[in-house]
Amino acid sequence: MDSETTVRTGEAYISGALTALEEGARMRLFYELLAEVVESIGLRAYLPHRVTGPVAAAHLEPRAVYDIDRAHVTSARVVVAYAGIPSFGVGIEVELAREHAVPVVLVVERERTVSRLLLGNPAVVEVVRFADLDGLRRGLVAALERIAATAPGAALPAVSDDVVVQRFLASLEQARHLPDGEIAALLRIGELDGEAASTIRDAVATGRLFGAGLRDLVGRHALRGADLGVFVLRDVLERSLADTARAIGLDPRATRKRLESARSRVGLAADAPGSDIAQWLVTELIAPPTRALQLHLFSGGHDAA
Repeated sequence: MDSETTVRTGEAYISGALTALEEGARMRLFYELLAEVVESIGLRAYLPHRVTGPVAAAHLEPRAVYDIDRAHVTSARVVVAYAGIPSFGVGIEVELAREHAVPVVLVVERERTVSRLLLGNPAVVEVVRFADLDGLRRGLVAALERIAATAPGAALPAVSDDVVVQRFLASLEQARHLPDGEIAALLRIGELDGEAASTIRDAVATGRLFGAGLRDLVGRHALRGADLGVFVLRDVLERSLADTARAIGLDPRATRKRLESARSRVGLAADAPGSDIAQWLVTELIAPPTRALQLHLFSGGHDAA
């Protein structure tokens, strides 16, 4: 696998202080800048302040915050951690990264002092010191490219195909089921309740939508409210437009506009054919094959009439 392929695989977790900040709004903008840099080379950025932060999710239980963010850290391709402000959360996230062999890039202003304990953590493979934003962009891109060029696991012994399959199935099982508390927290963050929320809970419980898929819709794709409900009911569960509109409490025309908005947010065309949507669900969201994809595959790659 070449470096370009590697760097374009997985999620970059943006770590930084969020609690009791004197300039919280400015720091959130800085984290958005870090996200722009990692996304410019093909990584997906996960920003905790959008999902579990004390402003965006003020009423979220502490355990739910830990469970959600831990899941993203441990499955990330890389953690980009701002070390300019001392933070218990950043320290915990870097240690979680170490436990799961996730490389960490520290970014910090040149004049700032960083804890030797943090600098000495084996997960920290790059430290980007910067004097201005242009220097930060150049340094962070270079650091991420060096990480991408490192062949992960090159020295590991060969693993039998049976073991690989078993590990894959185990990972799917972990992705399928989430704690009830985390599902409830995700639905609260997604600003969804009533019949739509109950339908999504049932979809996760029955395997029609993996719990990790719900986490991605709320976290990575930032779907909220009616957009989240319409996308799951219509495109994941294949409910009719009329039934979806009734469950969400909108008229069909408004429901269609919400659906187009949700598709655009996840990277699909507003008028994407069923086979394209179904393929996206399987490859991006970890959802079981829908009827549209099954018809597409069994008809030899041609959309059914």
